[in-house]
Amino acid sequence: DMKLVQNNDVRDGVATVTLGEGLKSTVTLQLLEELPKGHSSSVCNREGDGTAHCLWPSGIVLAQSLTSKMGIEYLTKMLKHFDGGQSIDCMELGSGLGTCGIALAHAFASVETSSATSYQIVLTDRGEDTIALLEENIDRNCTFGSESKISVTSHPLTWGNELSSDFSTPKKFHCIIGSDLLYNSRESYEPLLNTIQQHLHPDGIVILSVRWRKPELERGFFHNAEQLGITFVNWKEFEECETFKGRCPATLNWKDYGNPTSECSNEYFLKTNVSVGNTTKSLADITEDDMEVMNDDEYSSFEEKQIQIHVARYSANKKGRKRNFGE
Repeated sequence: DMKLVQNNDVRDGVATVTLGEGLKSTVTLQLLEELPKGHSSSVCNREGDGTAHCLWPSGIVLAQSLTSKMGIEYLTKMLKHFDGGQSIDCMELGSGLGTCGIALAHAFASVETSSATSYQIVLTDRGEDTIALLEENIDRNCTFGSESKISVTSHPLTWGNELSSDFSTPKKFHCIIGSDLLYNSRESYEPLLNTIQQHLHPDGIVILSVRWRKPELERGFFHNAEQLGITFVNWKEFEECETFKGRCPATLNWKDYGNPTSECSNEYFLKTNVSVGNTTKSLADITEDDMEVMNDDEYSSFEEKQIQIHVARYSANKKGRKRNFGE
């Protein structure tokens, strides 16, 4: 289930991702998957299971959606929700290579109308080498010029903890993004939710790209979030966007996705077809052997049919007042 997809291109340890058509000019990210030889941070001290040093399909989908015309319009609307004349602070959780956080920076660079004084985007992950890799990728892909209002930095963060007290950026963020954060185990869900709670601005928004793998467990994350007053819903604009609805056609809500008692979920898996070599099979019938023989395009399509993007805010009763944006 964790086979890597060669979406876009990966050569000589550099992954390339072409961002969405909503940007002012075409942008192709060049993302290192390993630190350059001779770098002071040693990969021998790498924390985690190595997934941070890989490019994952859900990250590509989120990066391209944030930088699509639809994504730029959505972010513009989000910015109008906040009072003008302030810095907009954003954080990516589990940044890995920095794909989505860097894409968000390019999206803000293409927002035409905003009274924000600056945009501060913090890419977070754990491990000295991962942070060093993030810094390399930021340097390579975030050349916005000296007059730019956009700042992109990296910072270590282990879920369940707060950003260190010497960190100069405010601890509350207007936007928190992440991709493929639920793949590991349910043990990570509580610290992840604690981190979101600790760092989400009262009027902030969370955008998560989810590649479903173990729905019976992953639905528990969204249930627990709801108990904390953080209500996740499908990103409607994403699902209705012509660019993505063919690639990521799942419109099930999180309570239904992969739930064997849900008729609409069972129908989705039975009626959604994927190509395997010269044959076509329903999503419900795909085996690990099928995944092993898929070519890159087939595997990419298979992955994307199991990717959704969910957005969340604190619920109205948690906040004590009604929302106007992103309800």
